[in-house]
Amino acid sequence: MVDHPLFLVAATELTQGGTVFDAVLWSFVAMVSAAVSAWIGAVVQPPKRITAMILAFSCGLLISLLCFDLMKVALDTGGIVAALTGFFIGLFVYVYLNRLVCLRGVGRRCSSSCGGIGGLTPDQQQEKAAAIALLFGATIDGIPESMSIGISLLDNPLVSFSVVSAVAVANIPEGLASGAGLARSGYSLRQIMLTWSGVVLLCVLSAGLAHSLMETAPNSIKAIFTALAGGGVLAMTLQTVIPEAYAETQDSVSILGGIGFALSFCVVALFH
Repeated sequence: MVDHPLFLVAATELTQGGTVFDAVLWSFVAMVSAAVSAWIGAVVQPPKRITAMILAFSCGLLISLLCFDLMKVALDTGGIVAALTGFFIGLFVYVYLNRLVCLRGVGRRCSSSCGGIGGLTPDQQQEKAAAIALLFGATIDGIPESMSIGISLLDNPLVSFSVVSAVAVANIPEGLASGAGLARSGYSLRQIMLTWSGVVLLCVLSAGLAHSLMETAPNSIKAIFTALAGGGVLAMTLQTVIPEAYAETQDSVSILGGIGFALSFCVVALFH
């Protein structure tokens, strides 16, 4: 073990952890809220200002999740180098893939000649792009978040309530806004639910695989995968969530985001 402060990690406790079933179950509990809220958004299609206010509230939740759960756990598990490595990998992966989707995928799917939905107004195209970005962000974040749940159960039979609750609550505005945006831009309810159900399934499988495959992995690898979710969360918050929220709520985004952060902070303080 290296004693340099940059590489110091928490001592591994010899305790019996949870099972693969526990990892799958708690990942499902954390992620299913996204699919349910996407269904509500697609059916009800709340006004853009309402979804923007909910997104503003989620900004604080996401920042709290990033600071107090994902990065803190990564730091304690593998040290600052592993935590920052995973963080920047997650950040750059989200930025690159989001740009790739926006420049290629969204542009082509808006064209009827490419099998997409043609005849969309500029507002519909913008809302569709934002909805797909939220869906994409939920996938990029959800997979490593679910993996972190699976990894956390390797040494502890109890999952962190603050992590599961923060992920579940933060998924609600993402699913709601994405479902409403996709519905308003022409997607059917069946298409929306199949897509979001696929996201949940991927995340649940990721939790089970992480629990099965990471048992003998070095702590630094576990920390990198946990922090990877943190980088994705920050990138999505800065590139998609905050701009979408600010467009409709203006200065209120700070107040609503602060309320979300304070609520999540209290959960961490009380239940960690």
